[in-house]
Amino acid sequence: MIRATFAGFDTALSAMRMNQKKLDVVGHNLANMNTEGYTRQDMKTSSINYKNPTSFYTNSNETNVGYGVAMDGMRQLRDQFLDKQYRAQNGRASYSQELGESLKALSRFLDETKINGLRASFDDIQKSLLNMQDPSKIQDPVYEGEFMGRVQAMTQLLNSAAEGIIQAEKNEFRKIDGTGTSENGAIQKINTLVQEIGDLNRRIKKNQLMKHPSLELMDERNKRLDELSKYIPIEVETFSEEYTSATPPTTRYRIYNYDSAGNVTGRSDWPEDIRVNLVYRDSTGGNTEIKKITLVNGSIDADLKDATGRHYNVGKVELATPALPAQPYSEDNPLNTQLKFTGFKKRVGTPDSFTTDTSKVRFASGSVQANLDMLSSCDIRQLSHAGGVINLADLKASNEMTSYSYDFYMGKLDLLAETFTKNMNAVNKKGNTDYNGTVTPNPTNPNHVLLINRDKTAGPTGGNIPDDVTAANIGISKGWVNGTTHVGTHGFRNGPTLTNQGDTTDTVLEMLEQLISPMMKMNNTKTSYGDYMNNVSTTLATDSYANNNAHTINKTVLDGLNTSRDQLSGVSLDEEAANMMTFQSSYNAAARLMTTLNDTLETLLAIGR
Repeated sequence: MIRATFAGFDTALSAMRMNQKKLDVVGHNLANMNTEGYTRQDMKTSSINYKNPTSFYTNSNETNVGYGVAMDGMRQLRDQFLDKQYRAQNGRASYSQELGESLKALSRFLDETKINGLRASFDDIQKSLLNMQDPSKIQDPVYEGEFMGRVQAMTQLLNSAAEGIIQAEKNEFRKIDGTGTSENGAIQKINTLVQEIGDLNRRIKKNQLMKHPSLELMDERNKRLDELSKYIPIEVETFSEEYTSATPPTTRYRIYNYDSAGNVTGRSDWPEDIRVNLVYRDSTGGNTEIKKITLVNGSIDADLKDATGRHYNVGKVELATPALPAQPYSEDNPLNTQLKFTGFKKRVGTPDSFTTDTSKVRFASGSVQANLDMLSSCDIRQLSHAGGVINLADLKASNEMTSYSYDFYMGKLDLLAETFTKNMNAVNKKGNTDYNGTVTPNPTNPNHVLLINRDKTAGPTGGNIPDDVTAANIGISKGWVNGTTHVGTHGFRNGPTLTNQGDTTDTVLEMLEQLISPMMKMNNTKTSYGDYMNNVSTTLATDSYANNNAHTINKTVLDGLNTSRDQLSGVSLDEEAANMMTFQSSYNAAARLMTTLNDTLETLLAIGR
């Protein structure tokens, strides 16, 4: 035999070892088929080639044949492009999902399609006034008591709705900052995920330098990257550590080998790192720019910590300091909450950082942006008081917002409470005015005030103060409850004169006219109280409907991407079973080759006998 006697046995042995190892990989995949985040593994193999030149003493017609199969290492079956698409879509789906939960919280007390709420309460008030317009009933305490009860029910509904919005704002803030609560908020979760990803980078890098692939640790890292993409838009990229060569002094990368002239000669065994960037939009300068800040800088300086115990290779997020530091953001002061993001600690210079701003510095996706959008302020009160044309776009902090914030709906209810109080008290003041047009003197308890700010209990009027009324503090006056204040009977609906103080029912009739007349400003027009509440409910329903459609689309696309990832990275029982039979057959064939070579060797040895 020209070749080594036992060379064929090495070929068969390598095949048996390779197939045995591949069967082990199949078993490992099947064992982790239901493990969350597990990525299907495979073994890289290559042919063992004949490396040495043909010997001078061998036959010149010698044909070189390979010597079996080599096991080059383990790998994951994963597509980085699909991962990138999935994480981007995950942020979009999380934004619409989080927004949907916030709008659902508003619908509990503003959606009147299934319950009788504020819109129905104005109908009840109108019915009571219709009953009182009979002159014989205008001073009947039974009918006035019914009217007062229905007005009080309306004020309580406003109080309840305002309290619901305030509580929703507090809950929204807790989703951002969970300090002092039983659950972590987005700040705590993001910081934890960033720290864990940075630590996994360090552990994976050390293992890979020791020639261990650390595939299970990479699965853990990918799980955390997927989860992080729910909160903020991230971009994951691979990179190599840099170093400066002595001669010539140039920047080089550890993943490459260089010759003496500094030219790249090939890929080295040095493993790559991953960098996690936070992507945001900044329109502070007028034009929108896409900017990035690095939250995880691979494993560089991962063993070093600052005074707070944070590793140098990771950044952090925290509540920003507001313009008035004495009023920090909290669940009692949640409007326009801002977050400050700080990048990893650089070896030279200060870390990069930026502060969110709902109108100018925003994220394209993620649940955090949905929380910040819902907590943005709305200038509907100021714009309505200023008069003139209201640009509907100004009622949102940003044109990128897909729904109105909590403060928009609070402002709508505040304007309703303020306008209704002002108009009802003005009409009743006329009803309690004598024919000379002077108010009946009563400095401690004005006898015309029906609706008040119930939070103002001090002063010469004994708490009957109708100033600064909002949905949260509107109530009926103490005088009306105690029976010292009544609906007026001195009306001037047709114009007062010295000889005409009006009919006793003029005040009730004017109140009726106000209930059905356009008294509320809405979208640069005026409408009645009832239609105003219809518009509020319709606006909420429109936002919810549009967001539900967006979420359905986002979720469908996300599920499709996840299915595509599973087709490549997930463990398929059928596919692994087919692989098992293939490797078993290959193993049996290699064993048969071993037997055949043994028979051949027996024949060769028998020649000399």
